[in-house]
Amino acid sequence: MMDKPSEQFSKEWNRLHSDSVKWAGAAHKFGKAVFPMWVADMDFAVPQCITDALSQRIAHPIYGYPDHDLHVQESAVRWMQQQYQWVSEPENFILVQGVLPGLFAAVRAFSRPGDGIIVMPPIYPPFFEAVEQNGRHLLSVPLLDGGNGRYHIDFAHLEKVLDKARMLLLCSPHNPVGRVWSRDELQQVVSSCRKHGVQIVVDEIHADLTHTWAVHTPLATVDPQCVLLASASKSFNIAGIGGAIAWVGESEKKSVYLAELRRSKSLGMNTFAKVACQAAWDAGASWLREMKDYLEKNALYLQSFLHQNIPAVHFRPPDFGYLAWLDLRSFGLSDAELHQRLLNAGLGLNAGLGFGQEGSGYVRLNYGTQCARLQHGLFLLQQALPP
Repeated sequence: MMDKPSEQFSKEWNRLHSDSVKWAGAAHKFGKAVFPMWVADMDFAVPQCITDALSQRIAHPIYGYPDHDLHVQESAVRWMQQQYQWVSEPENFILVQGVLPGLFAAVRAFSRPGDGIIVMPPIYPPFFEAVEQNGRHLLSVPLLDGGNGRYHIDFAHLEKVLDKARMLLLCSPHNPVGRVWSRDELQQVVSSCRKHGVQIVVDEIHADLTHTWAVHTPLATVDPQCVLLASASKSFNIAGIGGAIAWVGESEKKSVYLAELRRSKSLGMNTFAKVACQAAWDAGASWLREMKDYLEKNALYLQSFLHQNIPAVHFRPPDFGYLAWLDLRSFGLSDAELHQRLLNAGLGLNAGLGFGQEGSGYVRLNYGTQCARLQHGLFLLQQALPP
């Protein structure tokens, strides 16, 4: 049994009529009505500080262009110092429309068509798109599974391809395998890239969701030459509002990046993104601590349920967030068979193949939901799989 849940996170909200792709869009994605435990947003109400700040701004009935002040950047600096003891200057942070627009712009700004760009699958699918849709050459360095569900960077393979690369796209923490990279691992990545003149662009959107059994290290504290992308969107469940920050520590590099952001119309945050992000970073820390405690309980419950009821499913609680990377290979089913079984049971999960060929035989399950809903989803998973 799960511990008594926090009331604010145990309340079940009906999201079917709230323009939610996770709930209302699930039938379109899966071809039928399913119980949605797929796309990475949570079923929790945002902290009151965000609702209050948005309500106050909405009360003023004119929604014109936002000012180019540094208020959001100053909030980001304070947040990074409080959370990670990372001290920076507001001027090093650039407001962008989102982490993905910032990632795609960084690829264009710091590489040329045909250049090799390294990714480490299984990985968030837009990493592949950022390379291939911009006419760059994909260099795959798959992660290594240590045999217990804990993945590692294949440094030997990385060294072999770095001389063919212009850039490395790093996911830190790494979605979907659940790793928060250690400082030593990051230092080894940075050292290898520097020897070959390879630019690192890092997506740290899940960093604030790091669990108590791991420690997140902002890459900028190891590599001041990196481009770092972050946001309040995952941490505070405001992905639908948009907005992110990009950190660039070198002035010349910042000028190149700004030029591409302007060219691709990806620079800046909308008015409500600025309000929401600033409120989250200024006043959301206590809510975030409570929410992460709830997620940790969900993760441990998930581990216990699988061990007791579906022991053939291999799962290691992730170092961050609410995304479970489930290894179903022991059932001996093809990806098509797994997909059909899940559909027949009425459960919507992300297929592992979406994260690269290395995801074959896996699924990703979103447990960022109320414990009662998690229990229902696990019951459906048990029904879907062979006894």
